[in-house]
Amino acid sequence: MEVKVWFCMCIFLNWILLASSYSRKLLYSVHNAIMEFDTDTHNVTVLVEHGGDYVYAMDYDYKNRFIYFPRYNTRDIVRFPYSSKNITLQTVIQSLSYPIGIAVDSTNDHLYWVDYNTHRLSRCSLNGSNRTVLSTLYHPIVIRVDVKNRWMYIVESLSGISKSRFDLSEKRTIANFTSKPVYCMDIDPDEQRLYWINYNGDMKSAKDDGSDVKTILSTTPNTYYYAIGVIGSYIYYAKNNQLLMVSKTSESTPTVLYNDVNPIYSIFVFNASGMFITI
Repeated sequence: MEVKVWFCMCIFLNWILLASSYSRKLLYSVHNAIMEFDTDTHNVTVLVEHGGDYVYAMDYDYKNRFIYFPRYNTRDIVRFPYSSKNITLQTVIQSLSYPIGIAVDSTNDHLYWVDYNTHRLSRCSLNGSNRTVLSTLYHPIVIRVDVKNRWMYIVESLSGISKSRFDLSEKRTIANFTSKPVYCMDIDPDEQRLYWINYNGDMKSAKDDGSDVKTILSTTPNTYYYAIGVIGSYIYYAKNNQLLMVSKTSESTPTVLYNDVNPIYSIFVFNASGMFITI
């Protein structure tokens, strides 16, 4: 009995350390590197150079502790261990057709991605094996998975956001884009809400069934917004080379956190609640 209690305490303490270390970090991509931004100190570090390509998405394997991202022009998906002192890129899968969106399902050892050119949704194992095409869509650009509640969300940039189970059952449209396209979206699995920014500069939120649509912020119109990440009470997003933060409260005033010298194409913020599955 004492051994069991001690083991549980070790797990709990390990989770606390992981949560405190990752929850203060935000990663973002520029044309030649993945950058690490400390939300407490605002220090920025070059985490890894990825070869001068466009990286429009990142996701994290909380179980095995790898960052995954697609390289658009190189047409592959790579990964690297994080947090690690020895960061080396590992090729997971190659010979793709402009991969643009990516999502990791650590629980089932699955990696999902969408191709901009072929409009396909595909899946493989986290090591790149068992590659299979699941569906053909209409201009898919973003994919997110809610591992906790077992839902997949896909942004088809010119039409809307769809929601389905991982086996593509129960698929339905939960948001329609009537005029302006969308190139970024994130989910908050704890609040079960989605967040996105359209080309018209409207940052919107809705429940994961498409109801209760709210405008969080009206920002610069006719601008491509590629990066958004949600954690806790805040939304992180990029406008060209600026990294910004805004409260989830409607009509809040955004704060500029950092001005990079290069445009920002994707953001990943760590969800401390996901750390339990690393144990």
